[in-house]
Amino acid sequence: MTTGEANEELAKRLAKDRDDWKIKISDLVNLLKEMSGLSQCQVLMLSYRQILLDKITDFKTTKHKRQGAYDRYYKIKYREYSIDYDVKLTSGEKVAFIKADLSHLRTQMEMLQSHMDYYQECIKTCDNLAFAIRNRINLDDKEY
Repeated sequence: MTTGEANEELAKRLAKDRDDWKIKISDLVNLLKEMSGLSQCQVLMLSYRQILLDKITDFKTTKHKRQGAYDRYYKIKYREYSIDYDVKLTSGEKVAFIKADLSHLRTQMEMLQSHMDYYQECIKTCDNLAFAIRNRINLDDKEY
């Protein structure tokens, strides 16, 4: 599998995961409509929040591994362009060549960071749901 194919596959997996979480969060919001769904909403919200935190931790680990690989390859490529390359390059040219060579790793790290940011927003939504549940209960109490 080429690096381009690997990045496309990662993008597809992340997009599917975002779609799954979009549905889960939407279902939670829909549970707020009826008082009978509030307890289920609260339980699911807390469960989802913890799952998202675990996923963020996993993605951070993966991103750090990719950063380590990027740093190692950067060093190798810098040495290659400094010593083994046929044409003498300026420092700026070396950096530009290396960035082009390692763009697939940088793309992966950016996709992972973007996905972690998405998870953080989902956590914020779950936190806001906790307030929405409380407000929903308060509204229902005032109606009676």
